[in-house]
Amino acid sequence: MIKLEQVSKIFYKKKKEIQALLNITLHIHKGDIFGIIGYSGSGKSTLVRTINLLERPTSGNIFLSGQNIVSLSEQELIPLRRKIGMIFQHFNLLSSRTVFDNIAFPLELTGMPKAEIKKKVSSLLHMVDLSEKRDEYPAALSGGQKQRVAIARALASDPEILLCDEATSALDPQTTRAILSLLRRINRELGITIVLITHQMEVVRAICKRAAVISQGQLVEENEMNELFKYPKSSITQELLNPAWTID
Repeated sequence: MIKLEQVSKIFYKKKKEIQALLNITLHIHKGDIFGIIGYSGSGKSTLVRTINLLERPTSGNIFLSGQNIVSLSEQELIPLRRKIGMIFQHFNLLSSRTVFDNIAFPLELTGMPKAEIKKKVSSLLHMVDLSEKRDEYPAALSGGQKQRVAIARALASDPEILLCDEATSALDPQTTRAILSLLRRINRELGITIVLITHQMEVVRAICKRAAVISQGQLVEENEMNELFKYPKSSITQELLNPAWTID
């Protein structure tokens, strides 16, 4: 489904070369919930943004359903990106639009008739348990409700892939569990492949089938979740599993 081959990404800041990713090779199977975990600055968010080419790799290849997308033009990427939903830590909702209108927004951009939009959005509101909030504005919602709106909006274009970039990091533990439960239900009922970016090992443990550990732009470990937790091979994975806090 998603295959990265020797993907590297270099940024330049004040003529200084910054190696964000180095020779990342990953294969994410269709229908999986796949976790990518690492500390802040490890390159995991850059990595997930290469999957829809919001960040074009400096080198390497990226295959989606067998198609190498690296060579596609921005115009050619437009229909492909409609099949890749994305949700973020801070929701990115439009404050001047209601819950209904936030979810409807990507459908309006495609020119979908209003009657079809109403039917589609109503179905999505039901899926994320927000039907009673359809006419509310984002300011009136809790963090968990805002993320549910963002998830519904990401699902509006019927994506095959859902990218979640620190989607639960701004939420309390109880709300995090509720959002993860929703994502697992979406994966099960819709068959959507989910890629979950996080620095929280408990998040990947909760719903992921397989995960990769990223450190300083490099893939340090990848395995099934049971094996990753039982037999961590790298010191970074061991630290993420057993964080030791010291305060001077």
